Amino acid sequence: MSPDIMQEEYEIRLVQYLLANRFLRQSNGKLVTSRTIADDTIGFETEDSLCREWLLSIYESYSFYEGFDTMEDCIHFIESSYYDNHLYRIVQFSTMFYAIIYENTQYQQVIGKEIAYFTRNNLFLCTKRPPSNLTFKERIKMPPIPLIYYELHAFDPHMKVFKLDSDTSDSFQEVPILDAIEYAVLLGVTFKDIWYSCDTPHAIAHNRAILNLYFNPGHNLTLFGKYSKALAINPFQRLVTLAKGRVAQFQMDADDLRAQPRLLPYRDVRRYHENIRTRPENIELESVSD
Repeated sequence: MSPDIMQEEYEIRLVQYLLANRFLRQSNGKLVTSRTIADDTIGFETEDSLCREWLLSIYESYSFYEGFDTMEDCIHFIESSYYDNHLYRIVQFSTMFYAIIYENTQYQQVIGKEIAYFTRNNLFLCTKRPPSNLTFKERIKMPPIPLIYYELHAFDPHMKVFKLDSDTSDSFQEVPILDAIEYAVLLGVTFKDIWYSCDTPHAIAHNRAILNLYFNPGHNLTLFGKYSKALAINPFQRLVTLAKGRVAQFQMDADDLRAQPRLLPYRDVRRYHENIRTRPENIELESVSD
């Protein structure tokens, strides 16, 4: 599955959309974000230069996988799953359909045609279909940062979200996407696939500024990468690349700034081995700062 829009057209559409939604604004011909990212730690870099580099990186930061071909196929999966129908939303994106559960950051599923993501033990794991024993964990459902929804919207302005009509019905009705934006954001997170280098002081400061657009300040993801002796970090897929090209999973609670990220202990690496995205494809770091 690949987007039906070329990069230049995508970037024009995205900037127009971000300006219209006031996530971006222009000041004397320069770009400024609603979540200010330049600070004293950046030094010689400006908000405008950071914005432009970030905007040019977005198109290629997405790696799409196929959803269900039809709404009926998606509903059939939901009806046959281990989980209550009312927990699901269906996101229609680029003619594909994805079944999604998002109760909070500890209880999430995204199911496509051949692959599914799910959360467990502060990990983001993948498999062909979610396991049957995922349990609900009570906690506050925090509102998501909408940026990834904006990025997906620029790929597909006709994206829609549906929910079950009733507990007994197998038909879904459309809901306003802004009332279900967290489902679109979660889908986008599973698509988002980009590495940020964290092996020099400049890269740490530079990429921390960009990551502040996506995560609440306080996680210090690039600093975590540094202290983990990582060369680069992929916070959306919760991966780091270490010396000699080794890729490792890390745990992160996106809603609890007090819970610091940590590399997965070896005993859990073995425990979750079959569900960890090991990334056999080549890792390219050209799009991140060094």
